[in-house]
Amino acid sequence: MHKPKFLKVLLVMAFLSFGPAVRRLSAVSVPQVGRCFTQATASRAALHARGAVRCFASGQKVAVIQDQQIPKDEALTALTNKGFDVSWSLTEPSDAWAIVTVTNPVTKEVLDKHPNCKLVAVSFTGFNHVDLEACKDRGISVVNVPAYSTDSVAELSVGLALAVYREIPASERTLRAGGWFYSSGGMEIKDKVVGIVGLGDIGLRTAELFKAFGPSEILGWSRRPKPAFDSLGKQVSIEELFDKSDIVSLHVALNAETQGIIGRSLMERLRPESVLINVARGGVCDQLALADLLSQRRFRAGLDVFATEPIPAEDPILKVPIDQAVMIPHVAYKTVEALRRRMEITATNIQLFADGQPRNVVLEAK
Repeated sequence: MHKPKFLKVLLVMAFLSFGPAVRRLSAVSVPQVGRCFTQATASRAALHARGAVRCFASGQKVAVIQDQQIPKDEALTALTNKGFDVSWSLTEPSDAWAIVTVTNPVTKEVLDKHPNCKLVAVSFTGFNHVDLEACKDRGISVVNVPAYSTDSVAELSVGLALAVYREIPASERTLRAGGWFYSSGGMEIKDKVVGIVGLGDIGLRTAELFKAFGPSEILGWSRRPKPAFDSLGKQVSIEELFDKSDIVSLHVALNAETQGIIGRSLMERLRPESVLINVARGGVCDQLALADLLSQRRFRAGLDVFATEPIPAEDPILKVPIDQAVMIPHVAYKTVEALRRRMEITATNIQLFADGQPRNVVLEAK
């Protein structure tokens, strides 16, 4: 029997035997399907739908262009387990079909180094560091990881509130300097008003955690009504939230609508005993106004994110009195569990894109 006729017969048998699962191969050329069947074993189990679909990803080249913040072998394994040929190309050019970054900028110059790229996989929630216009012009899609660190970020929001309220960093500094008494006492979260700005997954989880401390009220604000918050608190205007809250925790994404949304006029509504927590993005706050008001002791803050990261040495935020703010270097997302989860989701994003079932798409190539 001639090879083309043999392949056609084999395809007909597969369609009859495996039904819808194998019919997903109908959009693939005969030579491609032939290669997939050649790689399979003689057993029917080897042609299970999942195995057949995996043939699409098999051999596709993926270049990792930024360290993934987990052991290198774990990152590589997450990708190779999906059937990809992976290169660790932190600075080198590649002929990869997909590139993987975290927060490193993906510019026209970066894309020039990977001319065959059809997918930018961002192992991060934010993607404002990717030149979407350049990707669009080149027919490159972009995917991200929207919900890998929900618990990590929410827990740190509460942790920063406790660090400020209970004066933890200052008390440690006193102890290490040989002292014992720092102040007349900190404050409790119980019976305070907590305000949540941004009611996505992280904002909702943060509200759940704060609720366990017994606040008198939880207020929430979102650009659109969020029914899921109604069991946790009351949705109000952002002005009312800043007027009434003892603790304000920020959880909005950074985009054109939210850039600088927390301006001087809102922050001036806070009281000296109020605490502003930012575990969202530095750009959602007017950082110059924030530094100025903190230096005036108008309120206190717990800050994980900043307008420019790392912070320039001359930035006024670093001149804020040490007892007015607890500042840490953007670590809210960074837990062992979250980073491993992020890598696995990234690998799955790439696999599903290869299989023609893309998810978490922030830019779809035309």
